[in-house]
Amino acid sequence: MIFNRKTSYLLLLVLFATALATSVTAQEEQSTENNRLRVHSEAVRLLEKIELESPRSHSDLVKLREKMQFIYDTPLFLNSGVSSDMPGLMLARRNSRSRNADWSAFYDSLKGLKDDELRARLKEKLEKQVALDYGDSRRYIMLKIDNHDSYVECVYTGKVLAVTEMPKPTVMNVEHTWPQSHGATGVAKGDLHHLFPTDPVANSTRSSLPFGNVDKPKWQDGGSECDQKRFEVRGKSRGNTARAIFYFATRYGKTISSGEEETLRVWHREDPVDADERARNDRVEAVQGNRNPFVDKPELVEYISDF
Repeated sequence: MIFNRKTSYLLLLVLFATALATSVTAQEEQSTENNRLRVHSEAVRLLEKIELESPRSHSDLVKLREKMQFIYDTPLFLNSGVSSDMPGLMLARRNSRSRNADWSAFYDSLKGLKDDELRARLKEKLEKQVALDYGDSRRYIMLKIDNHDSYVECVYTGKVLAVTEMPKPTVMNVEHTWPQSHGATGVAKGDLHHLFPTDPVANSTRSSLPFGNVDKPKWQDGGSECDQKRFEVRGKSRGNTARAIFYFATRYGKTISSGEEETLRVWHREDPVDADERARNDRVEAVQGNRNPFVDKPELVEYISDF
C-alpha cells in the first residue's frame, strides 16, 4: 500500500484529535489512558509505514512526530526539569508503585503462553511507547540514561569518558545494537532499549556484523573481539546485548538468524541480569514508557523457542 503523504498526515492528526477528545470526555482515568495509548500505538505504526515507504519525507516526519508527541504528552506527563542540553524528561503522573503494579499484572497474564502467542502479547504491550527522535535519544543516552556521576562507559570496550555535555560522535558514539541497515529505522532508530554508548572505533568495527564467538580476532579492545565476520562482546555486556536484541526482535517483529540466536542465548545465561541493568530499564521506562520484559523476567527467553 502506498501512502499519499498529505493524506497520511491528515490521518495522524485525526487520530490525535480523537485522543484529545477522549482525554476530555472519559470518566475513568484508567480508561482514558488505555484509549490514548491505543490511539498513540496506531499512530506510531502508521508513521513507521510512512517512513519506510517514503524515505525522502524523513525530515518532515521528524517534525510531525514532534508535534504528535507534544499533543500526546501534554495532558498525561510532567516535565521534570532536566538539563537545558537535553529534551525535558517526561515522567508519567502515576507513581512508580502504580506503574510497577501494572507491569506485574501484565506479567501474571502471560502465564501459560509461549512462542508466537507469547511474542504477540509482548509486542502488543511494548508498542505502547513514546516515540523519540534519534537526536533526542542520543542526548538521553549520554546525559541521563547511561551517565553515571558525569561519566559514560563504552558498552564494548569499557573505555570511560567524562561527559557533562554532548560529546562529539568522533569521541563517543551511540550504538544501534540492532543495526539500522537491518531494520532499526523510524521509531526503532530512537528506541532507547537497544541504544548504548560506544567508542567510535568499536562502533565502526562492529558495523552491522552479527554477534558471535570469535576464534582469530583481527581487532580486539577491552574484551570485545572481531574477525570481520562476527563481533564478540566482552563478558560484562554480553547478557545486556542479548536481551536488547531479544527485545528488538519482539517489539518490531524481526527475526534473528539461528546461529546468532544460539550464541545470544548462551550469553543471556552466562551474564544474568544485575541491579545496574534493572535500574537502566527503569530509567528507559521513565522516558519511553515501555520496558524490556527480558530484563524484568529473564525466564521468558526460555518460553520462546525461536526469535
